[in-house]
Amino acid sequence: MVIVLRTTDDVLRWSGGLVGPPLRAAIGRLPEPSREVAELQLGWHCGRDAPGASLHSALTLVCAAAVGGDPHDAVPSAVAVELMHHWAAIRRDLVDGRSDGAAWSVVGTQPAALGGEALLALAFDVVATGDPTHIAPGRPRQRSGQPGPDRAMMRILGDTVQELLHGQHASLALRETRPDFAAQERTDLLRDCLAMVEQRTGALFGCACALGAVAGGGRAEQVERLRLFGVRLGLAVQFTEDLLGIWADDGPGRPAYPDLRRRRRSLPVAAAIAAGADELTGLFDGRGRLSDADAERAAKTIEQAGARDWCRRQAEELLSQALLTLDLASPSPASVAELVALARRATAAPR
Repeated sequence: MVIVLRTTDDVLRWSGGLVGPPLRAAIGRLPEPSREVAELQLGWHCGRDAPGASLHSALTLVCAAAVGGDPHDAVPSAVAVELMHHWAAIRRDLVDGRSDGAAWSVVGTQPAALGGEALLALAFDVVATGDPTHIAPGRPRQRSGQPGPDRAMMRILGDTVQELLHGQHASLALRETRPDFAAQERTDLLRDCLAMVEQRTGALFGCACALGAVAGGGRAEQVERLRLFGVRLGLAVQFTEDLLGIWADDGPGRPAYPDLRRRRRSLPVAAAIAAGADELTGLFDGRGRLSDADAERAAKTIEQAGARDWCRRQAEELLSQALLTLDLASPSPASVAELVALARRATAAPR
């Protein structure tokens, strides 16, 4: 049997072509000003055309194929994942105070929060009806001959929202915690930071994979293993992105050490504090942005504490765990190759 493999770019273009039009149709159903918030968050304002799908929705479609289903049956789930992803992004931007490209920086915090809630409600509607366009009311359609997949999808979506909200609460608690820790409190900081990442990034990736598996008619054990694949991949992605948030190559007009400048207690920072980097406690105990000199000093301190290398190793180990879990799900050979390629792309470069 000859298996034709697509490149990662081909998979992302294909998923964008499937998800983009119904995503636009779904967002077009929102009333103003919620639609304006959504279009700002997705980068569709000013005539700019952004990709219709991200890594999350690509994973949803490929996971449907991985369990022997038709990826087209997973398009509504992929649209719902995109909607929830952007709702979570709005919440994250509000909690973390990120302003670059954030909808709230244009319309204000309260309108942005309301627009985000509209996206979340729309995600549930899309999953419940199986119809992103919702042109006419009708009964939710059954997928792949499996009894009650819509109920399973709603449960996955609801559980993920709870995880994401729990992660936001944890993020708020971390922001309010003073960094002058005793030894045990330093370890607790890293533990809490890891738990927050699992509840935020890991939960969303796990949801994307599980929804695809359900839409494709996967068995319960396949759905759970693909969900765990997504959770571990999400953790690996967050380690990678946190490293890039400090040491990414500077682009035109991009300041060095962006996460350090805004005193973000990312995974490398938490790992360095846990390793006893007391110099960081003074730098992160305050408000406002760090100066060029302080940001550079913080980056050197994190690296000298061994936190940069530790985070690299953690990302590699989590990716290995994710791929092992993927193998246990017994996916189709072509789909597993595409999922591996997507996972390696996500943990090697920013999306």
